Amino acid sequence: MSDVGASHVIFFAAAMVLATLVVGVISVNIHSISDASISSGTALSKQIKTDITIISDSSQIPTNGSYRVFYVKNTGKTNLDINQVNVFVDGKYITDGSTVLKVLDTGETTWREGEVLEVNVASSEISSGDHSLRIITENGISDTMDFRI
Repeated sequence: MSDVGASHVIFFAAAMVLATLVVGVISVNIHSISDASISSGTALSKQIKTDITIISDSSQIPTNGSYRVFYVKNTGKTNLDINQVNVFVDGKYITDGSTVLKVLDTGETTWREGEVLEVNVASSEISSGDHSLRIITENGISDTMDFRI
């Protein structure tokens, strides 16, 4: 009879160790899912609060030396970093060497709500004819404008 009691104690101890391991693995997975959910929620919140509008007149694109000048307004509720703004003309990425970005009136790299960003694109990147300008923010929010030179 004592053999049965000893084997029950061994099985009980093994079951407790196994249950502890299962709980540990599950809690790690739940923690990972929770962290991913928080990160995803933060990114989604920033996207919802971000909005931009190209306010240039598509029929008259001004020049500034060897650059074509476009204006984009931050119409969202979040501050943006102009170093994270991407410019595309006709689907082609315009490199930093062919663009000059500056926030009007402040000259800062932080583009705040309601401020206008001046986007200077090298004229060599834009031939005469019909074109499409696309500005994309750090949060993936974009605006597009069709224009003619």
